[in-house]
Amino acid sequence: MARSRLGPLALESRLGSDPPHSSVWRAIHVEQRKALAVKIFTVPFGGTPEARREFAREWETLKRLRHGSIARCYGGGFEENDAYLAYEIIEGESLADRVIRRQRLPWEVVLDEAEPLAEALAHAHDRQVIHGGLAPDKIRLAGLAPAIVDFRVDRYGSAYRSQRPPSPFELAFRAPEVLENPRNISAKSDLYSLGALLFYALSGRPPVQGETAAEVTAAAASEIPPKVASLVLDCPIWLSSLVAQLLEKNPAARPHGAAAVSLALREVRRRAAEGTGVAEHTSAGFSPLQLGVDKAEARALLGHLPEEEEKPPHDGTAFYERAWFLFASLLALLGVIAWVLWPLNESQLREEAEVLIAQGHRGALNQAKVQYLEPMLRQYPDGEHAAWAQDQIEQIEMVEAERLLDLKLSRGAKLSSEGERLYAAARQYEQFGDTATALDKYDSLITLLGEREKQRPFVNLARRQIAAIKTRGGRIDEGQRIVSERLAEADALAREGETIEARKIWYSIIELYEDNREMAPMVAAAQDRLARISAPPASRDDLQP
Repeated sequence: MARSRLGPLALESRLGSDPPHSSVWRAIHVEQRKALAVKIFTVPFGGTPEARREFAREWETLKRLRHGSIARCYGGGFEENDAYLAYEIIEGESLADRVIRRQRLPWEVVLDEAEPLAEALAHAHDRQVIHGGLAPDKIRLAGLAPAIVDFRVDRYGSAYRSQRPPSPFELAFRAPEVLENPRNISAKSDLYSLGALLFYALSGRPPVQGETAAEVTAAAASEIPPKVASLVLDCPIWLSSLVAQLLEKNPAARPHGAAAVSLALREVRRRAAEGTGVAEHTSAGFSPLQLGVDKAEARALLGHLPEEEEKPPHDGTAFYERAWFLFASLLALLGVIAWVLWPLNESQLREEAEVLIAQGHRGALNQAKVQYLEPMLRQYPDGEHAAWAQDQIEQIEMVEAERLLDLKLSRGAKLSSEGERLYAAARQYEQFGDTATALDKYDSLITLLGEREKQRPFVNLARRQIAAIKTRGGRIDEGQRIVSERLAEADALAREGETIEARKIWYSIIELYEDNREMAPMVAAAQDRLARISAPPASRDDLQP
């Protein structure tokens, strides 16, 4: 697009995996100074009045999707022949980027990410909104939970839709019935796409493959993807079987809905933690997990009598009055009492905690803290490993506090505690390069909040950053020189056409030093640069400082 403004928005740069052909832009709301992701649709003559009214109803529907794992839609608008939707921008890598970087993800991490995604789909489906285009680049991994981006109400039928044909890779995540006819999208087709995303995250490859759209469509219609457990040996059979059910060709064979998938994912977590065998699971009663194993075969494998086999005659004595039952009950009772009264010792608690900490993902860290580290400190406050346990708890709390802060900042949410606000401000100075001011801010945080137990994670984060700054080379006292150098850097970027990076620097200078008298001339210079670059320049010379 030639224009640099769209209504109240200043367009900066294209987003997506293929920026030159992307219709999604990073933009700044000029008045609110808020970063957004804007999807732009160009229609000849701006579309019919009926199409415009339908599009306005769509963005009002999308605004009502309020879930932590759905990128919010703030609304939309029209500008000449263009229409647009403004979404929350999620500053994190996509699922595609992460899988490319790591080849595949551990099943524990995939399970952690799958649960909020299923809950987000359930939230949208309850409001009659189908995504219809789920793919790895539509899943952004940032903060405490993944987020689904680019929800639409009528992705394929609206006059305001993307004109870029999907790549074969993107098509590999669409249900067979949608590849046959895009109008066949439904909640069940979203579930297929969720299964394809889980397959991709676990194995590093899509469930079907092809070089062209025709090859992918044919493969999706006829090829049965391999079980994930056959490709990834450490993947639990429970998770592998759920993915296979989501990838069923027949929509009726997939789970009833996203809420049922959430229930099955919780069952996967429980079964994997308990170490329940497949035969035991199959021979038992109802479960949301379907493994495709014959129940009679499972009972035979476990040594259970076939149901039709003739049983010995009953002598009339109730089973609970028989000696064997009373003896077994006594043994079970003694076992429970022994288990309750004989807890893990300090070394065993540490061993269990270390196993979970080594896994590194959020769920395991929280489990280590709650089940082992905190009980260790309660039971052995002066024990051999007490200092280690306290240090691990503080490290876990720091990780969680920083993750939550990053999530709030990426989504423009209000910071709720003084520790969050002070740490975020200090970190801004550090990221800008002004380590002298950053050190002062971190020191102030420790002085102000050092005695407050609830703010302990941010006090520890501040101490960590102080140590890191000093390790990198200590204190730099020339704040004005740093800001001056950053202004010159921004000017050079602007002359080269890198306006997004230049804007970031100018906005940072204004935000960080607006109330600093010594920096007033440079703040004014940054404000002047932004004012001059907001309007389309007549020539490249207009960007000269």
